[in-house]
Amino acid sequence: MVIRHYPDKVRVYVDMDGVIADFEGAARAHAMEPSHFKRVAGAFLDLDPIPGAAEAVAALDTAGHLVFALTKIPRSNPHAATEKLLWARRHFPSLDDRIIITPDKGAVGTEQDFLVDDHPEWANASNFPGTVIVFTGDWEQTMRQIIRPA
Repeated sequence: MVIRHYPDKVRVYVDMDGVIADFEGAARAHAMEPSHFKRVAGAFLDLDPIPGAAEAVAALDTAGHLVFALTKIPRSNPHAATEKLLWARRHFPSLDDRIIITPDKGAVGTEQDFLVDDHPEWANASNFPGTVIVFTGDWEQTMRQIIRPA
C-alpha cells in the first residue's frame, strides 16, 4: 500500500446522491420512493450525472482544490458501495482514487474545507468542521460560494 501525502489545499467534498448523481430522478423513473429504491441491487449503477456536475468538478480541480466524493451507503443494500465506486469511476474518472464512503460525514475535513450536500441533516453532515453548502440543484450558484473572485 502506498502512503499518500496530500498538499495543504482547500478540499471540496461532494456528496454523490443528489449532488453529482441523480438518484431521485432514477427512483422516479422506476416509480419508486427513494427510500425503497436505495435497497434495490443495481440502483446505484445507472444513475445520470446531475447537470453541470462534471464541469463543476473539473473547474474545482482547475482552481487548485482537491475534490473528493463523500458518500454514505444504505445499510439495507450491501451492493451499494461497489455500485457507487463503479458509477463514479465511469462518470467522474478524476475522482477514481478520491472516493470516501463513510457513515459519518462529520468525521471528515478541516475548517478550511467545503462539503456540498443536498441533505446535510443526514449522515452527521451538519457537523462537518468546514463550510457546508446545501446543494439545491444549481452548480453555478454552488461554485460561486466556493470559488470567490480575488
